[in-house]
Amino acid sequence: MTELHLPGSEQYLRSSTPHNPSARQEPSAVVVARSAQDVADAVRVARERGWQVAPQATGHGAAGDIGPGTLLVDLSALSDVAIDPVARTARVGAGAVWSAINSAAAEHGLLGRGGTSSSVGAAGYTFGGGVGWLVRPHGLASGHLTAVDFVDSAGNQRRAADDADDESDRDALWAFRGGDGVGIATGLEFDLVPVSALWSGYLLWDAEQIDAVVTAWARALPDVGPALSSTISVLHAPPIPLFPPELQGRWVVHLALASTRGEEEAAALMTSLESAPPPAVTTWGPSDADRLAMIHLDPPPGTAALGGGRWLGPDAARLAPDILRAALDDGSELLMVEIRHVENSDPALPGAMTSTPGPFLLHAVGAAGEPAQRERLNASLHHLWTVAGPAETGRPPRPSARGSAQPGPH
Repeated sequence: MTELHLPGSEQYLRSSTPHNPSARQEPSAVVVARSAQDVADAVRVARERGWQVAPQATGHGAAGDIGPGTLLVDLSALSDVAIDPVARTARVGAGAVWSAINSAAAEHGLLGRGGTSSSVGAAGYTFGGGVGWLVRPHGLASGHLTAVDFVDSAGNQRRAADDADDESDRDALWAFRGGDGVGIATGLEFDLVPVSALWSGYLLWDAEQIDAVVTAWARALPDVGPALSSTISVLHAPPIPLFPPELQGRWVVHLALASTRGEEEAAALMTSLESAPPPAVTTWGPSDADRLAMIHLDPPPGTAALGGGRWLGPDAARLAPDILRAALDDGSELLMVEIRHVENSDPALPGAMTSTPGPFLLHAVGAAGEPAQRERLNASLHHLWTVAGPAETGRPPRPSARGSAQPGPH
């Protein structure tokens, strides 16, 4: 019998305290799954008691409140990682995070299509599309998902695969590829990418240089190499050593970039940036998986933040200065606004969303500790979407489609 952890217990508190604490999690009970059978048993217990089931691994995407009448299934212990260096594939548990996956893959000269944050779980990220540092040369993570082990609503263990005997299991894999999937995933398999010349890094400027820097970035995009992925953002620099003293407590322009084919992929961008003032910080250089995981400058765990995103078309390059400047408006609750260059032509497997719906992805985040702050954040996001509206493709990224103030892609 699966052990239920009830309110007041230490395990209940640990499992119901997600990476993103912006939501209140007060389920009737918690189950810590250490096997697929534990998940199946948990689903059956929930059916018997008339409870809903909420799976959670890292809680990066935690946005909706969880209240009584719900069984929270903690998947974080399903963290096994197995790399096949010959087939260039990974088989991982639903609780595995990208730092562990790419650390293991890098030993064989391989990387997964992980997120910009290394602490993001592979499962939810992939099922939502998966936009990371390898997106331009190698596409979305969802487009290279080959199998998912999952538990259905009746508590049955199933396997979603293109060659599954049951048509519903073949359809399930289509849904897991960018459509959030069906059932509760316990493990997944996906292709890896060989990388032999990884470069990455970031550059920082005071936000007073926003027009010159963003214009130089946008101007270079048609000429950068196809293996270069980049994000341009404005963010409020906290007083931590990552930022030099003169930038701490100020708005900064943050350009992060990664190339799987060496520094030449960024040559056009670096030339274009010569027209802008020199950066206060630059870390662009040869890289590895650990260094790559640091260039996005993500906030620490425990930060109550919500946001959202939009897929943008080619006009985003022209509108980029205005879009990013929206974070600097008086009264804005936004802490970071970024535009990711994600244009690619990588072949992808069929699924709900396995190719990028636009060449750019807009992502914004703000503090959301109190209800009143959330209301102001929603107003700030609405203003941002209005500014970016002329460039929108009409398809919001998941899970942002569920509301205006939701966790964005990682």
